[in-house]
Parts: sequence; C-alpha cells; structure tokens
Amino acid sequence: MRHRCGGDPNLPGHARQPFLPCIRPLPLGRGRPLSVVHDPVKPPLGSWQGRSTRAWAERLGVATAEFHARISSTSDRARELVKEGRPLPAIVLADRQLAGRGRQGRKWASDTARGLWFTMARPGSGNAVSTLPLRTGLAVARALDATAPGIRTEVKWPNDVMLAGRKVGGILCEHVRGAVLVGIGINLNQPPEELPAGLVPPATSLLLHTGRPARRAFVLQRLADELAAVWRASAPEIPADDLEELDARSAVRGRRLSVSGVVRHSSRPPRKVEALSATGGAVLADGALVIRDDNGVRLHVIAGSAAFRS
Repeated sequence: MRHRCGGDPNLPGHARQPFLPCIRPLPLGRGRPLSVVHDPVKPPLGSWQGRSTRAWAERLGVATAEFHARISSTSDRARELVKEGRPLPAIVLADRQLAGRGRQGRKWASDTARGLWFTMARPGSGNAVSTLPLRTGLAVARALDATAPGIRTEVKWPNDVMLAGRKVGGILCEHVRGAVLVGIGINLNQPPEELPAGLVPPATSLLLHTGRPARRAFVLQRLADELAAVWRASAPEIPADDLEELDARSAVRGRRLSVSGVVRHSSRPPRKVEALSATGGAVLADGALVIRDDNGVRLHVIAGSAAFRS
C-alpha cells in the first residue's frame, strides 16, 4: 500500500490527507540566475554568520535566499515566495521564529537564536509518492553526527530526529502550487531552561550532549551537503542503502508504541486506528512503518503517528 495524495475515495477520510506530502524531489537548480529577495515591510538580512546572502545562495545551490533576524514562520514565508512566483529552489532561514509549527499545527518553540530554523522550497508534484520526511530526517541525523563526533542520532517515524531518547529536531513537509516546502528545525545550543517542558518525547539540544556550542553556519552547510543527495534522487522510493541506515537508526524498531492513523493488512482494506498498542518494526521503501499488534498481526502504518508507550 502506497501513500496517496489527492484523496483516494476508497480510503478512509483520514487517509486522504496522509502525514506525508506527495512530491518528487528534483535536482538542484544550479546555473539559474540568483535572486536575493527583499521584503519591503520586514527587510531580510543582507548577510548571515559573516557571509552575504548571495554567497549563501551560491553555497546552498538555491536561486532565492532570505535570512531574517525574526519572522513569524519560515514555512509561511516560503509559501509566500512560491505564490509570488519567485525562482526556485529557495531557502528562508530565521534566527528566531515567533510562530514556528510542526505537524498537525503543533507549536514548535523556536523564538531563540540558539537553534537552526529554515524552510526550503523546491519544485515538486503533488501526485507522486513521497518519502521525503524520512529521507530528510536521515540527512539531518547524518549532519548532526558529523557536527558532533561521538553522538548517534536516531530517526523516529515519521518525521522526528532523536538523541538519547529525546527530540532534537523535526521536519515539516507541505505542498503548495507545484512546490514542496521542507521545514527543518534543530535544537542546537539551548540550555535546559530554554527547552519546552512537558513534551512527549521530551526535548533536548545538541549542546546538552556535547557540552560545547555548535556553529549554526557549519551545521547548515553540512546539512545542505547531505540534502543534495536527497534532491538528486530520481525515484520516490527510499534507496536500499538508506533503508538499511534508517533501520539501524530507528527510534521505534522493537519499541512498544501507541499508533494512531491508518493501517493496512495484506488481506483487508485500510482502516483507521486510535491508540493501537503495537511493537515497531522496519520502515518500507514507500515510507510505511511495519508494526505488529498485541495479537501478533502484521500491519503497515500508511499515515499517522507513533507514540512511545511506557
């Protein structure tokens, strides 16, 4: 069973709006004229971390770049750029976000310059199967490991990055007008008192595991290099090598889970579940999560979420 988009009438209503956006990553737009966008109301910065906006655009391989000291949401601003017809690919980065958000409209605490908050907008179709949140999560995990040798980050299905059982980063993918928006938030240098309390799983930052601050510019460059491989992929399925690494980095494999969303059995139609008790398994090439319920029945989670059970 593949993730669908556009609303398949044969699926339950919840499945017509899956957690994964449906896109096909396209190659970087190198060679196109660079466009440094300026907002007359809230002008973006002319430089960031000692490098001009134009130089950043060239380094990141994008046609449009905006860097802000503070903005409501990088994803909202990226959406505006797409609707305005600005050249793609594009990046919008902010030192602080006033209204950062995650999946299902959940608030993402990012009104601090101690993290890395940005959104990339790229051409993408809404009719193709997508595994982008997981593949982007893997790119984030690789970049963080390269930034801080000795740590081992994990990827939690469907779109979180974990460190020692705590959430250090998240990915939000959205589709708008022939483009896909890939929002990435990473907690880098927050002390404990700046992290939101009461989350499940709890939040953490890279600083709390390394004891030393990370340079945001360095992390952005490493992440851009890792993401380049994602953009170059011509097939929507997760490559075999990436599947193997996702399995090794999985935060849910073998864990007791509470699953809510849409599941499918090989011999039955898809159905909606709520707080289904199950054990996590492997991720499939189409991005579905394999689970076994408490009766030992193997199911594929094709849309939804998986929370840890105590």
